[in-house]
Amino acid sequence: MTQILSEEEINALMQGLEEGSIDLDTPSGDGDNQEEKQVTAFFFGQRTAIRVGAMPGLDMINEHLASQLSFKLSQKVGREVHVQPKSTTNQIFGRFLHSLDPPIFINVLRVEPSQAMSLISISGDVMYHILEGFFGGAGSSERPMRNFSPFEMKVIDRVMEVTREQIELAWKKLDASFRLVMTRWENQPQFAAVVPLDETVFLISFGVEVGDTEGTLTICFPAVILELFKQQLKVGFQRDQVEGASVWMDSVYQQLGLVSLRVSPVVSREKMKVQEMLHLKVGDVIPLSRDIAAEMPVEVEGVVKFHGLAGVVDGKRVLRVTRIQEENT
Repeated sequence: MTQILSEEEINALMQGLEEGSIDLDTPSGDGDNQEEKQVTAFFFGQRTAIRVGAMPGLDMINEHLASQLSFKLSQKVGREVHVQPKSTTNQIFGRFLHSLDPPIFINVLRVEPSQAMSLISISGDVMYHILEGFFGGAGSSERPMRNFSPFEMKVIDRVMEVTREQIELAWKKLDASFRLVMTRWENQPQFAAVVPLDETVFLISFGVEVGDTEGTLTICFPAVILELFKQQLKVGFQRDQVEGASVWMDSVYQQLGLVSLRVSPVVSREKMKVQEMLHLKVGDVIPLSRDIAAEMPVEVEGVVKFHGLAGVVDGKRVLRVTRIQEENT
């Protein structure tokens, strides 16, 4: 229990120090039985770990990014890839590098406009599985214990290009100027020390499943990135801001734009009795109530959307759109 010295005790202590009767070099108590004190070094220049909890904006970005990566990577590698958020933590950069077990694929990136350096790493097991499937294999062979060859690294980088693009798009929701610029890739962690080893970084980890293979995709950002967007990540933003202009929606719009539609200009609509229709034969004439040169409706899949005039241009029958059908008519 902490004891508070009285005024008399303080005066006696000060007097002892002045007279030299108190030895400051020898610890109090029995010197032979005194336990050795353990001293822990403290670096005042080291950044304090940033709390990453209670940031709804960051959680929303991670969920959105996981869904986009699952969709885009599955398209890229030709087999189902499932990505889901795993954890977001603080760690000393040196410890993070030490935790990476080669062979592993590491992207070294520059974050603009801050010019800070960041890393994206993905487990070697996942990449070997993707590579085998990419070259037509079943994707079930046992992973060889070796580093990636230069050719394999180039193929992997084509897959990781999709990952970099989706990360950039997700974080652009916070700042339109956010960019990830690829500088190089590595498969040995010791060559990816792009920030001081004692600096605090924050790690965003995703679980990746490809077939029966599981691994981890980790985004390593320096602390300055989280500090720049800390307020936005704490406040959060509307989900439609993330999903409204997402790549997935753009892809849906693009695919819908390729759908074929039946466009039918309607020259005239006439009524006829069944018995008259049954007696029609080749050469019979059906009188029209509409002038063929007059404006006619144009139906798209049975719904009138335009109006136009029929004509001939360069020997081809054409229809010139004159106006668009109003929705309330």
